Amino acid sequence: MEGCSLSELYTMSDERWGRGALPVPQRLVGVRCMAYWCGRTLQVVGLVLLWWVLLLFAGTAGMGLLLYWSAVAAVVFYAGWACTTWAKGRLREGGGSG
Repeated sequence: MEGCSLSELYTMSDERWGRGALPVPQRLVGVRCMAYWCGRTLQVVGLVLLWWVLLLFAGTAGMGLLLYWSAVAAVVFYAGWACTTWAKGRLREGGGSG
């Protein structure tokens, strides 16, 4: 296996610089766009619900309610994450971060 210098590693070759050589992110359209924004909305609702539950029930005697509503908020957030990941097409590729 041949090694390469750092200058070669971080410079772009002339072959890759041509038109269409670099991947360009595509704009979401149609159902995927709607799923993406519904997912982002669910993520925000999940985070706000979790924040509200922690403020409302922290320090109370009923820890069952805190755990129940925290789990509900986590499920709402995860549903939003799944929608945005599907809309970006990353569930098929095996990745999901970002």
